[in-house]
Amino acid sequence: MIIPLRRLAAWAKFLILFVILTLVLYEAISILSQWMQPTHRYGEPKGRAVKVMAPSEKPSGRGDLADITDRLRMFYWLGE
Repeated sequence: MIIPLRRLAAWAKFLILFVILTLVLYEAISILSQWMQPTHRYGEPKGRAVKVMAPSEKPSGRGDLADITDRLRMFYWLGE
């Protein structure tokens, strides 16, 4: 059985280059995603920001179960 060393070397070169470029692309995407994320996601806003959602002071009259389902629905709707 004859082993074609040139073809084997070409495949090894291709594979090594592919792995290196994949790792470089992964690191570039990782750095870019870290750069795009806010540093303090839940920090207090600055400027003329207004708090959008506040706990309601009025009793709903529907009981605690309705409040829990409303909160759960809001959780699934907002995704947080």
